[in-house]
Amino acid sequence: INLFPNPANDYFTIALGSSKKNVEVAIADITGKIIYTTTANETNGMEVNTGEFADGIYIVKIQSGESKATKKLIVAK
Repeated sequence: INLFPNPANDYFTIALGSSKKNVEVAIADITGKIIYTTTANETNGMEVNTGEFADGIYIVKIQSGESKATKKLIVAK
């Protein structure tokens, strides 16, 4: 599971690899407050708009099938 570009400006992409899976994404700010959640079915990637995110560091939690990942995302506009 990869996030790019990082640092992000207006959006970032989550690449899940070649297999299509259901995915749940939760993004939290540095204090742990969940500021964004989404789900997608049968996908191998998704794009997230960060236009309304403030500059800073975020924690992206991704669950796809049996896989779970936690990634750090930097938003810099």
